[in-house]
Amino acid sequence: MPQAVGVTDTARRGALSLLLRWESREGYANLTADDGRLAAMPPRERAFMTALFYGTVERRLRLDYAIGVLTARSPEALTPHTRAALRLGLYQLLYMPSVPPHAAVSESVALGRDRGERALLNAALRAAADRAPTSLLPDESRDPLRYLSVRESVPLPTVKYFAGRLGREALVPLLSAFNTRPPLSMRVNTLKTTREALLSRLLTGGYAARPDPLSPFGILLDGTAAVTTLPGFSEGEFFVQDTASQLTTLLLDPHPHETVLDLCACPGGKSFGAAIAMGDTGRVISRDARAAKLPLIREGAARLGLSSLTVEERDATLPDPAHEGTVDRIICDVPCSGLGVIAKKPDLRYRPLSSVGELCALSARILAAAATALRPGGTMVFSTCTLTAEENEDTVRAFLAAHPDVFAEDFTLGPLSSKEGMLTLWPHLTGTDGFFMAKLRRT
Repeated sequence: MPQAVGVTDTARRGALSLLLRWESREGYANLTADDGRLAAMPPRERAFMTALFYGTVERRLRLDYAIGVLTARSPEALTPHTRAALRLGLYQLLYMPSVPPHAAVSESVALGRDRGERALLNAALRAAADRAPTSLLPDESRDPLRYLSVRESVPLPTVKYFAGRLGREALVPLLSAFNTRPPLSMRVNTLKTTREALLSRLLTGGYAARPDPLSPFGILLDGTAAVTTLPGFSEGEFFVQDTASQLTTLLLDPHPHETVLDLCACPGGKSFGAAIAMGDTGRVISRDARAAKLPLIREGAARLGLSSLTVEERDATLPDPAHEGTVDRIICDVPCSGLGVIAKKPDLRYRPLSSVGELCALSARILAAAATALRPGGTMVFSTCTLTAEENEDTVRAFLAAHPDVFAEDFTLGPLSSKEGMLTLWPHLTGTDGFFMAKLRRT
């Protein structure tokens, strides 16, 4: 956690501005924070502001419960400005031990726009500073699931869903994993260097780097660092990719001179991994329906020195007659609810589970269209970064029932083994993103 020493109120006002913009639904938290106007801030202040903003978004549910206790009002009854200032102050009191309580109170009160707002902020935050944090939580004995929901800031429907799927014993570590920031995961470009050589460069540079125990070409980096300043970045010796996504390419197992189709490809990591595994031979067709995102793939491929990629704008739900029955391997990493990556994208936790049905229907259309391109004997990997059975196992089984010429093939990835050709990576067990993958083969 960035230290608050030397941080001025500029960082807190910046966090307040970001929080108000995010709540107005101008974009995702990561897009809200990626504001060029803030680049001129001193690094220490920018780091503090970013940690405060993301942390407040992540812990919004618990902060709002505390607001209700302290003010005897619903958070929705307050103005957006008052609510945001209270959230920021409470986050510093509850989650930032580097900030002295008196500073968290006084600096947050200073964010008030008038005397009345400052008085409310002062009364609520001083009361919070004087109370035990546990007094700002529901009674665990009366409703243990609601207690966990508030404590871990995960919506109650999501907590109930995973309680029903996993049981109470696994529920607590899973919710904890949702709030544990994972290390930076890097995939080595083995066309330019080795994992050992890049590890040596990182360690020599003073970075806390170690080999990824699950990926043979992965490196984990603890702490915070600007990716573009890391050794080897400008030379294209690595790209950022979570371990789970690296395993998807390992499962795909592309061979030199084959044709690989990557649907919903942005930002391109799986395409890059496939091209590297093929020795940059053959052809990798990277497709995405979002034209504005396609430059990310082109720029990444250029930095990594990959020439076998073809980038195309195309709707993945539409069959492609030009490639009917000819593609060797297909990656279907479909849009999903994102419950597996909320440790990195905290605002995703607030998406309603009611959207799952629509996402399942979309996945079914993508799978059906992709299957038309797969050659006999070809392999297709279906994957998501979520953890609901409806989006994962149920979707695969429904697809297989409708496509008798495709079957699920069991596999192992190091210590991990599939069941019925499917594997779920639970973040509290693997230390990776929450992820699902299935290996499908055409007869």
